[in-house]
Amino acid sequence: MDKTKYKNTHRDTHYDRLELAVPKGMKQMIKSMATDKGMSVNSYLIDLIRKDQEGIFNTMQIAEKNREKISGIKGNMHDGYDVIFNDGYKCHCRTKKDVRSAIISYLTEDCKSLTEDT
Repeated sequence: MDKTKYKNTHRDTHYDRLELAVPKGMKQMIKSMATDKGMSVNSYLIDLIRKDQEGIFNTMQIAEKNREKISGIKGNMHDGYDVIFNDGYKCHCRTKKDVRSAIISYLTEDCKSLTEDT
């Protein structure tokens, strides 16, 4: 496999692409803000999203050790919450307590399957 094909395969396997449309003039503002922080635009936007998720993780009292295994949580107390794990697994929970229980349950089952495979 040539180098370019390998890079493209790796990118397609490990990353999702996202097109972002912003009002005229905002693109340069975002680039400038990222540069001021010594970051790429991509890194800057990911950092902002992670900080937003940190607020949700803190509100739900999710343990630090579990946060790195979760891609995101979205929803609200009226409609429930969707928990998305890094491996793509999703679950829907009605309450914050259910979210914590589902995370622990999923990660415990995941750990069991890892130890059974070895």
